[in-house]
Amino acid sequence: MSLLIANKITKTYSTSWWFRKRTSEGKGVKGVSFTLDEGTCLGILGESGAGKSTLGRIVLGLLPPDSGTLTFNGIDLYKSNRNARKQWRRDIQVVFQDSYSAVNPRMTVRDIIAEPLRNYERMSSQEERSAISELLELVGLVGDDMSKYPKQMSGGQLQRVNIARAIALKPKLIVLDEPVSSLDMIIQKQILDHLKHLKEKIGTSYLFISHDMSAVQYFADHIAILDQGSLEALGGR
Repeated sequence: MSLLIANKITKTYSTSWWFRKRTSEGKGVKGVSFTLDEGTCLGILGESGAGKSTLGRIVLGLLPPDSGTLTFNGIDLYKSNRNARKQWRRDIQVVFQDSYSAVNPRMTVRDIIAEPLRNYERMSSQEERSAISELLELVGLVGDDMSKYPKQMSGGQLQRVNIARAIALKPKLIVLDEPVSSLDMIIQKQILDHLKHLKEKIGTSYLFISHDMSAVQYFADHIAILDQGSLEALGGR
């Protein structure tokens, strides 16, 4: 079943100088269409400036398109009511490239992972602690790590914390925005293997945005090539 359907999504940017406007080249997206099925991963592959980040922000609800529709679980995201948008924010999570800038350095690992749980769930302190311990173990860390601060963890460990936070609410879709590009090759494979395991275990779908062809080929079920805002190819690995 199709979980996410993008239909002719277009977003352009303008730069203004006094009374003139010029559409920026090499930014935005132009008439992008794709379908992402439940329990699968679609890789969006492209160079810097190809429009990958713009597309990711549109899917996350952070940037409305100029035209086209984006349907998630049968609902047009940008024409939905407040309740639908609240559910959408729960069902779509994100893991960013820079694991350190994605967290508050003053928060413990427990508080970082607990953020979405506290926003959407009602848990006792013990229930929360137990849930966070399970999430940490699910991403290859240990329960005792919840008392640490980001500065006490490596980049790979902290990225696993970000993944644990992203899956805390059992979302239907996770947008992976260059999630392993800042890590060394061994840690990259470990992170991608954990994400694969989570897909098999809890049925999460992924939109994997990257410029790294080898990582996309290793992880994604289907690959789309984005070039200067347009999808040039879409198919299996």
